[in-house]
Amino acid sequence: MLIAAKCDIEAKDKYGMRPLLMAAWHGHRDAVRLLITCGANVHAVNRKEYDVVMCAVRNNCVEVVDLLVETLERLDLTARDVEGNGALHHAASAGHAAIVDKLLSLGADPNATNKLGRSPLHLCCEKGHEAVCQLLIGKQGSLEAADHQGNTPLHVTVNNKHSQLAQIILEANTAILDMENSDGMTALHIASSLGCRGIIESLVQCGSDVDKQNKNGNTALHLACAANDLETVELLISKGADLNSLNERLQSPIHIAAEYGYTEICQMLLAAGANIEQKEQGGRTPLYIAARGSFTAIVDMIIKTARLDYPEQVTPPFNFILDRSWATTVELEVNRPREVPHSVRELVRRLAYQQLGPGHWKQLATHWAFTNEQVKAIEHQYTGPCSYKEHGLRMMTIWLEGLGPDVDPMKNLYESLLAINQKRLAGNGKLFNKRHKLQ
Repeated sequence: MLIAAKCDIEAKDKYGMRPLLMAAWHGHRDAVRLLITCGANVHAVNRKEYDVVMCAVRNNCVEVVDLLVETLERLDLTARDVEGNGALHHAASAGHAAIVDKLLSLGADPNATNKLGRSPLHLCCEKGHEAVCQLLIGKQGSLEAADHQGNTPLHVTVNNKHSQLAQIILEANTAILDMENSDGMTALHIASSLGCRGIIESLVQCGSDVDKQNKNGNTALHLACAANDLETVELLISKGADLNSLNERLQSPIHIAAEYGYTEICQMLLAAGANIEQKEQGGRTPLYIAARGSFTAIVDMIIKTARLDYPEQVTPPFNFILDRSWATTVELEVNRPREVPHSVRELVRRLAYQQLGPGHWKQLATHWAFTNEQVKAIEHQYTGPCSYKEHGLRMMTIWLEGLGPDVDPMKNLYESLLAINQKRLAGNGKLFNKRHKLQ
């Protein structure tokens, strides 16, 4: 009726949508047929340069696409919108498998790229459309094609955490495992930084290099540590990741964990045998870095580890076995902390806060073979005229918890006070009126 009344069939709204484009967009097959019969411009585009085919495929209007194939002499599948996307890009991004299949059968190029260098495979992988991905791969869609940032479809898949789709891609092509993007990032780097443990398992099983470095020299373990992802760190260690790999700043993973104050990550790395003597490019050890950041728990942990038979056999004085399905594969030598009676701890506290003078704790530390770096790390955080009391308590606690099961701590402490010429304290009946032994 409106057409008979000679209404303008090429009228546009503010989005540049004409009646033909609108009819295709909403899937009105009969309206599309009538408008084409009445001479509507089949090459018209809206403000985003969507043509009639793109409008139909975006909303999964299969019947309209079929009509256009039947009606038009030549369906232009090379047309591009303002972003460089063609009809196949739109269908793949939306996950419309039936339309993707039809467009491919009509000769649409599965490897055509948009202005970002992304193919239909990139777009469907971004959204996690598994069926569409399989269709495109089956029609020679390239899994090795990289966009302008160097990302392959696998990079895009992992970056969006699509575990099942990643498995589909790996089954189709394992040659892309360690392909790098512009930042030197492999799929494993991305998965490790995002905590995608299922994808990490798949990648490593397919042969991905767990110690490959990115543009900044960081490995997957560096990135997992920076993300403070304990479970991913544990998984990578179980897969044989190098604990002491150095990035461009000569930082090992434990340098990064210490810098950010990630206590549990440091605990895991120490338990696995990380090198605590390595210096980064500024000459700083993990101990120095932790002390500078006032991360006292990490400082004490590193000192306890350093006072063991490191590095030949690392048995840190803490228990750290996580309840994970892969935990049994992580060979960590970890012991429970020695049980120290409360009375002994109280005596040590009283000695530190009420008896020792300002320089006495350092004398004891030297006698007990604490290094200068360890002493400086302990005294870094607290300042003020009475800070030596807290320093002494921390130092003696580290010493106490590191004693062997057969060592009598009170006898050892008594002899140590004599060794530093503190006979008055050694003979103090209030301190040494009982025999306290480690249980």
